Amino acid sequence: MTENAVRDDPHSPDPVLLVGAVTWDVVDGQRVPGGAVTYAARAATALGIRAYVLVAAGDDADLDAFEGHELAVVRLEQTMTLEHRFEASVFGAGIRHQRVVSRPHRGLHPSDTPSAWPAPRTMVLGTLLPDDIDAPAFLALGAQETALIAQGMQRRIAADGTIEDLDAPSEALRDAARPDVTVCLSSDETDRWPAGALGHLVGRSRRIVRTLGAAGAEIRTRDGDEERTLHIPALPATVVDTTGAGDVFATALILAVRAGEDVAGRLAAACAAAFVERRASAPLPARTEL
Repeated sequence: MTENAVRDDPHSPDPVLLVGAVTWDVVDGQRVPGGAVTYAARAATALGIRAYVLVAAGDDADLDAFEGHELAVVRLEQTMTLEHRFEASVFGAGIRHQRVVSRPHRGLHPSDTPSAWPAPRTMVLGTLLPDDIDAPAFLALGAQETALIAQGMQRRIAADGTIEDLDAPSEALRDAARPDVTVCLSSDETDRWPAGALGHLVGRSRRIVRTLGAAGAEIRTRDGDEERTLHIPALPATVVDTTGAGDVFATALILAVRAGEDVAGRLAAACAAAFVERRASAPLPARTEL
């Protein structure tokens, strides 16, 4: 495990733990690999970070994104499968509809991690469904920094598998918003929230990272009674596929911040811009090429 041992530098992100379910995303009848943890691993690879990765996946899962990382797999009867359907809106942007075709029978838990793995200094929890990760149990590990990709906590699954976004922060999300946690969401997931709901989360968390699509992203923090917002503009890109770009941005940002990068926001934006120019979970270029 020497490749990912804790460095003397207290600002090093190592050891890094990535957690989540691998998916098959069905688009126009074709399956492509996905899942927030898959995209997070691509971001870590691009930044030259070798992570410990805990995933839930069936025997048919595509695990190529985890090459070069230390991987542990909780085997499922079926890989989580999500059906994606897009329709044009009056504003010209595509509206995504999702449906769960198959899902894990239980959530990932810290007890699933190999006993030889070190305690994480930095964690990325990539939730996709309300119960696919036992977030409170992972947060109890006491990592110095956790990026909570919280989309799964904000979803309701209908009887037919249709995924619906909640109109307000869930109880699970409010509980997970803690001083050592960066909550990562998109504008699509928060735009219908009541006034003041996002600000309340900012006050409970280390920071809120909210991706804004083509408008970039914003990082919200609170210093006493003052809320501050830092806007990170999107970098120019020829868009091919936006799926997973927010997860890439959030992961790259947290890893860069933990490493003490002065240009963490721009580095994360560069990773996201490169990612949208590729299909599905294709590898990102190395940092020197971003």
